[in-house]
Amino acid sequence: MTKHKTLHLFWAAFPLCLLILLLQVMPALAQRAAGKPDSITTWSFGPNLPITNVRAVGVFFPANGRFYAVGGRSSDAFGSDATNPFEYNPTTNTWTTKAAIFPDAHVNNMACGVLTVSGTPQIYCVGGSQATLVDAFGRVFSYNPVTDTLTTLTAADDWPGAAGTILPGGFAVVNNKLYILGGFNINVGSTNQIWEFDPTAAVGSKWTQAPVNTPEGIMYAPTCAIGGIIYVAGASDFSGGLVIDTTNSFSFNPVANTIGTIAPIPRATGETRALNVYGQMWVMGGGRVAPNPSNEVDIYNPYCNTWTTGARFVNPRRNFPTDTDGVSRVWLAGGYVNAVADMTMEIDAFPMAVSAVSRKVHGAAGTFDVPLPLNGPTGIECRSGGATNDYQMIINFATSVTAGSASVTCGTGSVGSFTGNGTATITVNLTGVTNVQRITVTLASVSDGTNTGDVPISMGVLIGDTTANGTVNSGDVSQTKSQSGQPVTGSNFREDVNASGTISSTDVAIVKSKVGTALPP
Repeated sequence: MTKHKTLHLFWAAFPLCLLILLLQVMPALAQRAAGKPDSITTWSFGPNLPITNVRAVGVFFPANGRFYAVGGRSSDAFGSDATNPFEYNPTTNTWTTKAAIFPDAHVNNMACGVLTVSGTPQIYCVGGSQATLVDAFGRVFSYNPVTDTLTTLTAADDWPGAAGTILPGGFAVVNNKLYILGGFNINVGSTNQIWEFDPTAAVGSKWTQAPVNTPEGIMYAPTCAIGGIIYVAGASDFSGGLVIDTTNSFSFNPVANTIGTIAPIPRATGETRALNVYGQMWVMGGGRVAPNPSNEVDIYNPYCNTWTTGARFVNPRRNFPTDTDGVSRVWLAGGYVNAVADMTMEIDAFPMAVSAVSRKVHGAAGTFDVPLPLNGPTGIECRSGGATNDYQMIINFATSVTAGSASVTCGTGSVGSFTGNGTATITVNLTGVTNVQRITVTLASVSDGTNTGDVPISMGVLIGDTTANGTVNSGDVSQTKSQSGQPVTGSNFREDVNASGTISSTDVAIVKSKVGTALPP
């Protein structure tokens, strides 16, 4: 081939190559123009479910690291209900239909979560409907994936909220209790009651109705728990005989029994789940009113009350099982795709952080770390940042990684530098971090050589909060006084508020000066 022909072929192919490149970068440019962080996390297809499956519940079971599709049905025809659990094994990348058989066919639209009784974790499921029928069961059963056995609780422990025709609304687990928020009174309307299920309570006493209700009726509501608070973002409603999507969004504190306001999700959705990934809420596609169903992943940061978007999965869908391990994988499968029951699976895989801390050197006493839980609640850094408000985050990964950048994506502060690329530990040096806030640092484009994604780590900053309860008060003053003059150790380093290596009247004075400050709820 002559030189001129080679050049001719090159210039002929150049516009096509440029177009392909633009198609790849335009979504990221649009994200940036909208003020949203880039997300290069990508979805890939996994093996198909054993059957087409809609209206099942996805449950990640930490004890064996496997993902389960519980219940559902293969179509909308009578007799299509799935009466066996389906197990996905990430190690072998295969699905298995388990031998256990559900106690009945009312296994659509259940509420399920992992609860522990006498040291044994199990999947508990509540309520449900059967294909083509218009009644709802309140029955509760537990499934042990390790032994592949099912136990149906006595009728005395049925969900009182079912009332024969009501399906569970949103649901989440907090402090080993399953909460149900709202519900669907089939072909009548949405409901607003809140119920708590305690698996360890006596027979006939496992259910308690909360003294507050949801702000409006909600059903098929994306719901998840972060740091002991339950968040709802988007929900279906029933209007004019039709299921519709909404932007209804709020929080519920199950300890205080209070309802809070949050920024509404930017798009209407419903008939899907919300997941806790690195302490942020991912709302997974869903919805049925055009342009829904969607494949959009909306991400809510509860610490700054803000929304961004993540990488879209491939097939827009609703009523599908989905869940996450919280730090490295999100799984979804089945659901309605183009209004047809589907069996395809998609997986979002990203590098796994195993721990994070806020680290300070306390003079000659040594280095001490404040743990930063990855999925909430935020760890609280009570030590001073010095004249320039400097802090250091250490993020440990399961394997060696590289990060493209590090930045503060929520709160006030900036990244001075970060190090550790090519190792399993990334160190982020922060400066200008103000007091009385929660801050999120995002490592962008983290890669372990196989998977790539963004990793956000959040931290509360409240100088003087030696008790780590989110408020500086007389208790912190007393605790610091009690340690004055004592050597700094792993059990009292929080009282060395100025990180000098000694606990003295100076630390007491700092704590006293901060009394009355508190982190935002």
